[in-house]
Amino acid sequence: MRVSSPLFPVAFLAFLSFGPAWADGSAGSCLTDAELRDLVNSGQVVPQIYAFRTARSQIGGEVVRASLCPKESGLVYTITTLTKDGKLNRIDINAVTGRPVEP
Repeated sequence: MRVSSPLFPVAFLAFLSFGPAWADGSAGSCLTDAELRDLVNSGQVVPQIYAFRTARSQIGGEVVRASLCPKESGLVYTITTLTKDGKLNRIDINAVTGRPVEP
């Protein structure tokens, strides 16, 4: 007997979105929405929409998660996208320039 719920895909994606943060121990190190808003309003970082557009053009898919986090290279939008075939992709976008961070 197979039990299926329409919420399973949503719950599964939510679970996956938290996995990378737990894996590298960076949970809680990213900025809050209020901190992000203050940085955008002061012109210190580009708005998230620019980072989303860059991410979609570089790796495709729809944005399912985005965070603004301090990293070695400075402030970075870490963006996860989901493609139509179900593949999750992740990219870091420099929050000051709006360009992809080189690996």
